[in-house]
Amino acid sequence: MQSTPRRDPEWEHGPGRPTGDEGVRSRLRALFVPTDAEDAITELITEHSRELEARAAELRGAVAELEQREIRARELHARVEQVLREGSAELDVRHSDLAVRARELDRREAEISDQEARVEERARAFGAVELRSAAVERRDHVVAEREQELERRENELRDREWALARREAAVAVGIAPTPDVPSDSHVAFTLEQAYRVLEREGAAPAPGDTIELDTGPYRCLRVTISPYPDDRRRCAVLERVPPAVD
Repeated sequence: MQSTPRRDPEWEHGPGRPTGDEGVRSRLRALFVPTDAEDAITELITEHSRELEARAAELRGAVAELEQREIRARELHARVEQVLREGSAELDVRHSDLAVRARELDRREAEISDQEARVEERARAFGAVELRSAAVERRDHVVAEREQELERRENELRDREWALARREAAVAVGIAPTPDVPSDSHVAFTLEQAYRVLEREGAAPAPGDTIELDTGPYRCLRVTISPYPDDRRRCAVLERVPPAVD
């Protein structure tokens, strides 16, 4: 730091010293004479200036980058808002669609419940009908068996009546019954809705045998005397064989 020179009137007017304006100019020139300290300060100021300029440039770059980021952020924010608006609208549409489908599903479930109730009711009614039908079938079967038994007993009684009538007729005319039985032919008596008496060649079938007639197969129930008077041939009582059920 440069000290301020002391003003001494005598020194200023001493021999060999300038006077007046020359002294002022001399002192001004002395102030602007560069020194080593001033050079160092100048260099330091220059260096700091460069650093400040570099930092200022960095700050300007950072500010520019921040402005670009802000612009991009605003654009991104605008796009996000647009996507959110579109998504919200799409969600509203889907929500409405789901609500419509939910109502449709509720309606269908109600219809299915009604149909299931009707089916269950019909199943109960059908089960009752099946039970009744089974009971009726059992009764029909029992009645059919009783009818067959009655028919068998009736045929036995008829056979006995025929035998007794033949014997009475033979006794009345004084002819004893002969034990000789022809084997070249026999009589077939069929048990159907209308009775038939057929004459067939060959010996009479044994009980349980099956023979074939013009109307189908028949099973021999028993063998008795011929229903014709004075006929020594055997009579096979036949029952129609029912068709096989697949």
